[in-house]
Amino acid sequence: MLIDFTVANWMSYRDEAELNMLGSLERQHKETLAKLPGWRSKYALPVAAVYGGNASGKTALFKALAALKVMATVDAGTDGVLPVEAFRLDDRGEPTSLDATFLSGSNVYRLYVEATPDAVVFESLELVREKGESLVYERRAPEGGGPDEYSFGEGFFADPGHVGYAAQSTRGNRLFLESAVAQNVSELEEAHGWFADTLELVGVGSQAWSFATAAGTQEGFLDFAGEALSRLDTGISRLVAEPVGPEALPKDASLRRRIAELGEDEVVAVVLDVEAGDYGFEMLTVRSRGGKPEVQRLRTVHVGPDGREHVFSLGMESSGTQRLMGLLPMLFDIAGPGGGAGSKVYVVDELDRCMHTMLTMRLVSDFLVGCGPDTRKQLMFTTHDLLLMDQSVMRRDEMYIAQRGTDGCSELVGLAEFKGIRFDKDLVRSYLDGRFGGIPMLGEAGARG
Repeated sequence: MLIDFTVANWMSYRDEAELNMLGSLERQHKETLAKLPGWRSKYALPVAAVYGGNASGKTALFKALAALKVMATVDAGTDGVLPVEAFRLDDRGEPTSLDATFLSGSNVYRLYVEATPDAVVFESLELVREKGESLVYERRAPEGGGPDEYSFGEGFFADPGHVGYAAQSTRGNRLFLESAVAQNVSELEEAHGWFADTLELVGVGSQAWSFATAAGTQEGFLDFAGEALSRLDTGISRLVAEPVGPEALPKDASLRRRIAELGEDEVVAVVLDVEAGDYGFEMLTVRSRGGKPEVQRLRTVHVGPDGREHVFSLGMESSGTQRLMGLLPMLFDIAGPGGGAGSKVYVVDELDRCMHTMLTMRLVSDFLVGCGPDTRKQLMFTTHDLLLMDQSVMRRDEMYIAQRGTDGCSELVGLAEFKGIRFDKDLVRSYLDGRFGGIPMLGEAGARG
């Protein structure tokens, strides 16, 4: 679970912006909070929503988490650059800072990184307990140049010599967390695994590939997807996979090699863009059976007024339905007890994109029904939909507003910071009245000649 995320000097955020996922003293919906192992009085929030106008900084937060995930899991290469985008409206020449506190396994870690596109300036990993922190490692780039300087927590590593060697061989444009795990420093695998396996980011244009990947690799996904699409009033009654010939596959040399290397019953998914833009796609799956490729095309089934079934291509579905299809792998993953795989943290940019308010509200409500003291799943999302600012669904400390000032700097404000808000308060009206900030400041249109 994500406990806290703070960013500074990042895109539109010049100063620190903090998304705190620890529950406050608010009593509303307390039953959904998750107990942190070893923490007697702290609970983690299962959901967080970030509201705000266009260009307010909502997506910048999403991209900051995405950048930290990339740095923690991917080697940029010898001449590569780090995915760091500093605040550009002044030239302070300072590094960007990314600071994440998270629960992985039974331990809470804090990873703090200061970096430029060219190098890591500072990096530290700590074990965080309710009464204090203990150092795992610290890495600092000397101001005058030279090799990075490292400090290691006493007794944490079983083989200090090997850890020291891993540190010496870590390039300046590579996080030590990622480099050390690649060099078999097993003590860091738990913290690294949170970024690699637990943190999942769903962008606004990822619907086709995420759906295809799940359909091709996850047992039972298509049955779940068909039932969900039917239940959520898309007009789809079920999904079917119809056999087609190999000629339906794109003529791509790398794909042919991938198919030739498939093991028995192994599946590869293929997405075909059939029209320009984000939407309009077709999906094929290829499975090896008896050494031969078996190709199927995914179709939706609708029932007409006469009661007969009619088969549609995926590209014929509405943009809202296709967006929902992109979210179904997330819903499938977190549908099981404890959140499917156990501890997934999903961060979704523009959850409401192309979808009706009632549908988006249903997705959030269904997620929260399965949350409680022993669950480890989380859902964080950005949204323009003000009707989701509803205290009957979420707590005030689960709601944040991103706003951009006249100086071009974004800031993040939690509704829990505002005093005197009753549990039955109409938050939407207060927001539109400007009490919380974060509303677009629209200028007058020019006069017609």
